[in-house]
Amino acid sequence: MAKRLLSSLILNSSGTNLKSSLPVLSKKLHTQQVPTKEIQIPVKFGHLAGKLWGSGDQPPILALHGWQDNAGTWDPLIPMIIKDRPILALDFPGHGFSSWIPPGMLYYQWELPRIILYLKEYFKMEKVALLAHSMGAIAGMRFATVFPDDVEFYIAIDSLIYDDYDLDAVVDRISKTIRKGLLAQSRLDKEPPLYTLEDMIKIWHAGTRKSVALESVPHLLKRGANQSKTDPSKYYFSRDSRLKYSLFNPEDKKFVEALVRRLKCPTLYVKAIDSPYSADAYSIEMREILEQVNEKYEFHFVRGTHHVHLNNPELVAPLIKNFIQKHNLTI
Repeated sequence: MAKRLLSSLILNSSGTNLKSSLPVLSKKLHTQQVPTKEIQIPVKFGHLAGKLWGSGDQPPILALHGWQDNAGTWDPLIPMIIKDRPILALDFPGHGFSSWIPPGMLYYQWELPRIILYLKEYFKMEKVALLAHSMGAIAGMRFATVFPDDVEFYIAIDSLIYDDYDLDAVVDRISKTIRKGLLAQSRLDKEPPLYTLEDMIKIWHAGTRKSVALESVPHLLKRGANQSKTDPSKYYFSRDSRLKYSLFNPEDKKFVEALVRRLKCPTLYVKAIDSPYSADAYSIEMREILEQVNEKYEFHFVRGTHHVHLNNPELVAPLIKNFIQKHNLTI
């Protein structure tokens, strides 16, 4: 069933082809040639786009990206780990080639676990296998704890839960976020600011606090930039600007702990040493709880930034391969 569904969904990409315009990536990370196809999955507000790696009749592993990134975040890593099973790198709504939510609405982070459930039912998967980073990893954790019997395995890179926040600072930002979100609603049909591709690479790099290396940005720009209709020599960031104004509401510690205690699938968590995320005492405490309640949980530090899987996939790939082999899983 999964193979028939995937075959029927294969479409040509509707995004701008930037391959000839973007700089050549100088770092050759792999030699394996893996077939890829662009697919679209229908939803009520349009479609979810994805890059399907590999082939076969097994349900795909879902690869979930971080906030304001896209499926291109997995381009360097997937060829290093894929073997017997297809991997579907998804663009979340408002990102990459996926449709935006309707005008007048804002993005809500608990919608992402529902999207995972939708994909599970759409592809008629018995269980979901998750490879996830940052926002995608938080969504994966939420799904794996709310639906603990529906997850085959869960691999998370540099995030599990939202970090502990200064609540006063969070409250201070809400009014500004709501105002900017309302302004963004009035600009949905207008071209955003225009840049050269060279400037876009620098802006994306700086916007992630240099977490995404300059040479890694083109992987994201392939799905994250559109050519201007008014000035063909310029481009703009194609993600939905409303994503910047999502309200990241902190959650009660007891609630998060209740979730974490329900995680029972084989779980691999890779934490980047040079990343500020998931390094607070709150996150460390949740990891310690996981070690106590889930004998199939394992944790590793690697040197790198928040986007270590994108910049240095050679550090992450062996950990994933060992994890898959240890638990007799398929990837």
